[in-house]
Amino acid sequence: MKGRIKRIFRNVKDKVDIIVIQTATEPYVDRSFFYVTGLTQGVMEGSTAFLRPDGSVQILTSLLEAETAKGSGLPVAIMKSREEREKKMKRFLRGSKKIGVNGAEMTHRSFVDIQKKAPKAELIDVSEAIMKARLVKDSKELKLLSKAGRIASEVVKEIIPFIDIGVREYEIGSELNYLMAKKGATGPFFDTIASSGPNTAEPHYSVGDRKIKRGDFVLLDFGALYKKYGSDLTRTFVVGKATKKQKAMYETVRKAQMKSFAKLKEGQKGKVVHEAASKYINRTKFKGRFTHGLGHSIGLAAHDGAGLGPGVDLILKRNMVFTIEPGVYIPGYGGVRIEDDIVVKKDGYELLTTADRELIEI
Repeated sequence: MKGRIKRIFRNVKDKVDIIVIQTATEPYVDRSFFYVTGLTQGVMEGSTAFLRPDGSVQILTSLLEAETAKGSGLPVAIMKSREEREKKMKRFLRGSKKIGVNGAEMTHRSFVDIQKKAPKAELIDVSEAIMKARLVKDSKELKLLSKAGRIASEVVKEIIPFIDIGVREYEIGSELNYLMAKKGATGPFFDTIASSGPNTAEPHYSVGDRKIKRGDFVLLDFGALYKKYGSDLTRTFVVGKATKKQKAMYETVRKAQMKSFAKLKEGQKGKVVHEAASKYINRTKFKGRFTHGLGHSIGLAAHDGAGLGPGVDLILKRNMVFTIEPGVYIPGYGGVRIEDDIVVKKDGYELLTTADRELIEI
């Protein structure tokens, strides 16, 4: 983990003596704790990681999480009581005049707790430095993301026979989660979306009790969680024979995604990749129907710190991982989205999700 820690410290503008990453309880567990410790198991509620400029890390955790923490291979201090925790926290923070904290993912209670343990120190938000480090994936992270992508891609083939007239959206969503678990996923990476008919026009719809009807669009947006890292994939199908309008919507989105793929490479601006899709869609009869950014970074979180959208000046770097997900949405009628996960490369990209992107009529 030394490389990750040193990269974070290099990104810090206002130099600090130590960085403290403190987790709370679910759902407020700081994912950066797993980034700096390399742990891929456990919840690690109430645990703290102390990072130093030389790349060293010290974990403070409860007896409940102790065995999991030891799996990191890092020094682990165990607290058996609140009093013991307070003493060890003060000892680890002693002499620190500037303490970095991950303001983007910590609770107010955690902030106050650190303040009380080191009342003379200045607490500095270093969340931007952590985010910059997390954006560029190392080989271990890419391996986990690749596995998560393969699981989701394989599930696409297996869910198609399950989609039928009369099946409810929540049944499809549950089946997707089950199929991912059967292939080794820890669970779904985020709330699975299984929408149908007019519901597909809502980009962040989840699942409902609507029954599938002939002629429906069925949009599935899901991802596999694998050892803390995940995938994010969307495919849209038509139940029965697609109409001319449905085919036109689908082909517009498919071509828009290909336009964006062609712009992906190290050194490119994020907004250029987005504009490749949005400008193409706006030249068709579906102008104005692409209503969100093209994609977002993924890693330990489904939205992992950066996005690809209008006005985004982020310069893409090798081994950043993003979703590419153009869409066309017509309220009251339906929507189409095609989403894949990619790794930025020197002269292009690598796909982590490989499910068929041609229109499938079920």
